[in-house]
Amino acid sequence: MINIFLKIASLELLRIFICLFLASSLSKKSWADNKLGYLEGLAQLDPKPFVVVEASGKKIKNRGQGVVVSKQGHVLSVAHVAWLETEGNYSDNFRISFRGKGNGLPKGEVHKHTTTFADREDAAFKEIYYKADLIRTQESRFLLGQDLGLFKIKAKGPFPYLEFFSEKKPQIEIGETFHLSHYNFPHRAGNPFFLINPVEVVGVAQTSSGLQYLARGHYRIGSSGGAILKDGKLIGIQSSAYTVNAKGIGEIPLGLISFHLVWHEQIKRLE
Repeated sequence: MINIFLKIASLELLRIFICLFLASSLSKKSWADNKLGYLEGLAQLDPKPFVVVEASGKKIKNRGQGVVVSKQGHVLSVAHVAWLETEGNYSDNFRISFRGKGNGLPKGEVHKHTTTFADREDAAFKEIYYKADLIRTQESRFLLGQDLGLFKIKAKGPFPYLEFFSEKKPQIEIGETFHLSHYNFPHRAGNPFFLINPVEVVGVAQTSSGLQYLARGHYRIGSSGGAILKDGKLIGIQSSAYTVNAKGIGEIPLGLISFHLVWHEQIKRLE
């Protein structure tokens, strides 16, 4: 009788285990499907919360990526976008540009133009520019001493924005896959392709602007300031890139990027 009972109990435990395993597998598959769908949704948003940050000097301009983090128009990017190396000083003249069709953005833009692709018949996109200020903390352009710049668009919202992954500093692990979201860099007009590419966390680096995390993957030259996503929410801002240098070819946009973790408490008091 005891043996029969044990056999029945074992079969029941096996059945429960199988059910739990199948449920877990289905859940993971469902999450993977939903995650891809969410990324597809982000890629098709118009207007997007992903922007280009432009710093102007007397003769030159610097550009980097950025992401809107509040409906009032706060934008996180890299602070070094303000440094005009050839002029040897910092810029205090900033513009934020949105790309796409331009529908649904608030009034207050200072410039708007339409660009047509040279190799795409009748395909066009708009760039809508707003003036912006760089918010200083303790008289510094660098937020909390890191390579992070917090900008405020000089127009009344609401703007499209991306939520933070965490209210407080998040914990991350080696091997996690994040997604770097950015436009390919606008060295010339008519090239607004938006990319969401995977990067894998592989280590850390001690830099002049503090500890940064390292991720391996593809990126575009000029993606500094690009938003790094976890589960579709903002967890980091790309600061630098360490490219592969191939003899006879030059730099290849495949290698390591460094990024700062970001979370809502960092900017809450500045909003």
